[in-house]
Amino acid sequence: MSRYLVFLPSLLGGVIGGVWLMFRPLDLGPSAGPGLTLVVAVVLIAALLAGAWLCERLLPSFRYASCLLEQALADLQLSVPAMIVLAALTAVAEELLFRGALLSWLGVWGQAVLFGLAHPAPRQGWSYTAYTLVAGVLLGYATLLTGQLWAAILAHFVINLQGFAEVRKRS
Repeated sequence: MSRYLVFLPSLLGGVIGGVWLMFRPLDLGPSAGPGLTLVVAVVLIAALLAGAWLCERLLPSFRYASCLLEQALADLQLSVPAMIVLAALTAVAEELLFRGALLSWLGVWGQAVLFGLAHPAPRQGWSYTAYTLVAGVLLGYATLLTGQLWAAILAHFVINLQGFAEVRKRS
C-alpha cells in the first residue's frame, strides 16, 4: 500500500478541488454537447501525444525526465487494473483541482503554471515541466471551449494510461 503514496498529492488535490466546487460551483458558461466534447477530447489527446513524441525525440532533457518517471513507475510494479484505476483517479483529481477549482480563479495561464509546477523534474529534465505547463494551457482552453471538465478528464486519463502502458511495455 505504501508504494501508492506517490499518488497521494494528486488525490488530495482532487479532494481539495471537489470541496472547492461544492462551495463555488464551476461556471464556465453553456456546456457543449457530447459530440463536440468528444471531438475536443480526441484533438487534445492527439496534440498531447504528438507533443510528447516530438519532445522525446528532440529534447534530451525531456528524455531524461521521462526515463526517471518511467523508472519510478516501473518500481511500483502496478497491475493493469491498478494502472487503469490510478490513471482515472489522478486524471479526475487533477482536473477537479486545476481546471475545476483554479481555472476560474487564476485563469488559463495561472492554473497551467501551477499544473506544470505540480509535475516537477530535476533541472536536467526542465522540458518535462514545460510540457506539462503547455498541457495545462491546452486542458484549460478545452475546458473553457466545452464549458465542462469531461474533455480534459478524458484526455488526461488517456495520457496517464498511455504513460503507464509505456512503462509496462518497457518493463
